[in-house]
Amino acid sequence: MRNRPHVAACALLASLTLALSACSVDDTPGDGKAEKSHPAATLAPEPKDSALAAEVPEEYTNKTLIMGVSEYAPYVTFESDGKITGLVPELSAQLSSLLDVKIKVERTNFDAVIPGLKSGRIDLSAPSGDFIERQKEVDFADFAQSSVTLMVLKDGSFRPKNGLEVCGHKVGVEKGAGTQNVLAAQNKRCAAKGKPSVDAKLYTDLPAASLALQSKRVDAVAAPSASNTSVSQNAKDRFETLELKDMLDLPAASAIYGIQAKKGTGLAAVIVKGLRKMYESGTYAKLFGQWGLPLSTVTRSQLALNGSKQSQTQ
Repeated sequence: MRNRPHVAACALLASLTLALSACSVDDTPGDGKAEKSHPAATLAPEPKDSALAAEVPEEYTNKTLIMGVSEYAPYVTFESDGKITGLVPELSAQLSSLLDVKIKVERTNFDAVIPGLKSGRIDLSAPSGDFIERQKEVDFADFAQSSVTLMVLKDGSFRPKNGLEVCGHKVGVEKGAGTQNVLAAQNKRCAAKGKPSVDAKLYTDLPAASLALQSKRVDAVAAPSASNTSVSQNAKDRFETLELKDMLDLPAASAIYGIQAKKGTGLAAVIVKGLRKMYESGTYAKLFGQWGLPLSTVTRSQLALNGSKQSQTQ
């Protein structure tokens, strides 16, 4: 981007930022318009369930719950006007109606989520991989699933066919995400074969990592399938998402996603019951379908409290 005139570079940055915000960008000069990839929510709010509302812990009944989120389209997207859209905000609105609690979605860096939950600065966060190490610090209401992929430049020369071909390359990853553990595990395989380690570059969020890929400061972005696929589909053929089969058995390479809450408060347990209620009403499936994530749904029995037995490191 930086070897072009300033105006052209800014235009490219703006169009990429829109793509990372789950918008489809028309690159025609002078157009300047972006079309939403997903329609606005049309689902009717879940009716209040008085029995479930009565189970909400007292400390949360007379306050506005803060749902801290980081950008991860199509689960969470930060629009240019400051609005936060995506599956998670809409899911939060449905839970708010069902449980009769107020939930406000706020921007929060991913690596600040667990400290924020512990301190009470935020009350909820999603999505996040449910791993047994994290269960020691927070509670999870499991609601989705995903696997790690690599996003590369579509017209670039780097197109790995397996994990060993990633050794020695610069890979962007979100700071604090379980994907860091995937790359750490891959480095053990690299070392066993006498190959250089993956050079993991940490970014505050996935849009920043994707911009680094666009400017060729990294060779790939390692992120869950939903995010990389969304960016690839909406970036006008700039990127391509690859799934490397031999990396899927690495620690943290696949994950159950949960809504996080402060440990031991009972809030996550009530949310699980709310999710199951939404599963039965059909709202759960409709939300995932609307946001292009039907393959990320889980079964009713997987909507559970701390249901994952997966480790980040083993």
